[in-house]
Amino acid sequence: MAQRLPEADRSTDPLADRLNDLDMALLNITNFDDHPEQPLWMVFRFADHRQCAEFVAGLQAENLPHEQDANGGPPFLVGVKQRDREAAVRINYTVLGRYREPFIGNVALRWALLILVGGILLLALVGIVLQK
Repeated sequence: MAQRLPEADRSTDPLADRLNDLDMALLNITNFDDHPEQPLWMVFRFADHRQCAEFVAGLQAENLPHEQDANGGPPFLVGVKQRDREAAVRINYTVLGRYREPFIGNVALRWALLILVGGILLLALVGIVLQK
């Protein structure tokens, strides 16, 4: 991981500045994070405007105060107060779940894998029973 440069050296190295800005982003696998400048806010990022609109509708249905980025365009940003974190994250995961593709998209492959794993478990159980 990139080490933060002393303040005097940072202005001369733009690559280090970008790496320092990315430190936490590299570890964050969710679409939300704390606001970089306002500690009382958190920011949700959406690549698709439909997901963002559905998230905002969910926030409005729960009467949660929020702010949207006026610039638009991906990423679509929505700010929510930290005090509403739990409800906002629940709404976020609900919205993302509606747009998520299945882990194994091919139905035949999914069922074949389930049958294979079931057969292996059945053989293991039969082996345990016959061993005793």
